Amino acid sequence: MKKLKLSWVILIGFIGIILGTLFANGMERIAPESLTVFALDQYTITEQMLEHKRNFIWYIIRQRGIQGVLATIVMALCNPMVLLFLFVFLFGFAWGMFLSLETMRLGIQGLFFAMSCFLPQGLFYAIGFLLFLICKLEVQETGEVGMRRLYIFLLPLVLFLVGIVMEIWVSPALICSLLP
Repeated sequence: MKKLKLSWVILIGFIGIILGTLFANGMERIAPESLTVFALDQYTITEQMLEHKRNFIWYIIRQRGIQGVLATIVMALCNPMVLLFLFVFLFGFAWGMFLSLETMRLGIQGLFFAMSCFLPQGLFYAIGFLLFLICKLEVQETGEVGMRRLYIFLLPLVLFLVGIVMEIWVSPALICSLLP
C-alpha cells in the first residue's frame, strides 16, 4: 500500500473516532434513553456467558460464521479500496461511540470495559479483513494470481478462526477480571 493511501486510511479512522464520540455525546444530550441500545450491561452478559458456556459457544460460531460469509462475499465483489476506507471509518465510528458511552456510564472502568469487549478478538478480525483487502489490491495491481490467491482466503480465514476462539475463551475471562 502506498504511503499516501496509508495516511488517508489513518485520517479516515480518526475522523470516524471523532464523529462516533460526537454522536455519543450529542445523543446523550438530545435523547439519552436511546443510547441504552448501544450500552452493554456487563453484569448480565458476563453472568450469562459463564452459566451457559455451551450455548454461548454455538451462538458466537453461528453469528461470526454468518457475518464472515457475508463479509467475504461483499469483499470479493466490491472495490477493495472503497471497502478499506468504509471499514476503517465505520470501525472508528463504532469505537469512538462505544468508548464514549461506556466511559459516560461507568467512568474510567467503562473505558477498560469497552476495550475488553473489543480486544483481543477484534484485532484478529480487523487484521484478517485488512489482509484480505490488501492482498486483493495487490492481485489487482500486479495481475499475479498464483500463491497469492491461496493467501487471500487462507490467512484471513485462520485469523478469523483465532478471533472466534479469543471471543469464546479469552474475552469473557478478561471481562470477568474487570468486574468488581
